[in-house]
Amino acid sequence: MPLARFGLRAGTIALAILIGAPAFGQEATAPPEVTASSVFVLNADTGQPLYRKNENKTFRILSITKLITAYVLVQRLGGQLSDTVTITQSHLVPGSTAGLRKGDVWTLNDLLYGTLLVSGNDASLAIADHVGRTILAQEKKGGSSIKRFVTEMRPAAMALGAKQAQFADPYGLSAANTASARDVAVMGQTIFRDARLLPFWRCAQRMLSIRGPNARTVTLNSSIEMLGEDRILGAKTGSHVSKNIYNLVVGWRAPNGQTIVAVVLGSADHPSRYNDMRAILAALPQDFPELAAPAAPATRTPACNE
Repeated sequence: MPLARFGLRAGTIALAILIGAPAFGQEATAPPEVTASSVFVLNADTGQPLYRKNENKTFRILSITKLITAYVLVQRLGGQLSDTVTITQSHLVPGSTAGLRKGDVWTLNDLLYGTLLVSGNDASLAIADHVGRTILAQEKKGGSSIKRFVTEMRPAAMALGAKQAQFADPYGLSAANTASARDVAVMGQTIFRDARLLPFWRCAQRMLSIRGPNARTVTLNSSIEMLGEDRILGAKTGSHVSKNIYNLVVGWRAPNGQTIVAVVLGSADHPSRYNDMRAILAALPQDFPELAAPAAPATRTPACNE
């Protein structure tokens, strides 16, 4: 190799090391064999892609939409989660439910549990209605509170790096709610490290005291199978059984303490998305040995109802 060319190449390598570019051998690779059509796995702490497969192809993300609904809520009203929402008939939309009833009085905090633990479309719509009304009042404008909330969702996702994400409702029933695996991962990069949201996934079951004419205690049991498993920080599914769409995103604490976000879109069926995810998480410390290094002892995790 001519000396000038060698010097240029050596300088380029040195510069890459100085600015923190991934070293040779650390680029993203193909994931283990899975049924998912699309995969993207990201080290949320370093920004390093780990596994990729068709990561820029867009899919209907369905209830994974609710991650952005939750994020917009805490961005806009994170200090007001004790505020209450009176449930109306318009909040009682079809599909998965958190068990809201007309006349109930739920706090925003409890509606977040209903959104993230059991993927309640009703809880998500009640959040969107309240936040949208608040925004319109601040702007001294009229109009649809739900539409106003939805207009916040795409810019919020874009700010997190999700360039292809599109939203038409706050819960995911619309076929227009789409994103790529890469989009979902970069949204999760912030969301699964957000101290305001992580407590909502800490336990797979939560008891809530609901006020109103139907005052009662509601027990929410997570619809996400992996919640409660070792090192799982949070997770969200997106499903459309009749169209055979099965998606999953997981936040995982690697043995070295770093946060990993893993996304599978278009798995073969409901069990396969979990099998796909478990295969990916099991392979990571083998394929990326730095993730297997033991971390310092963790601080105590509060009990579920603390």
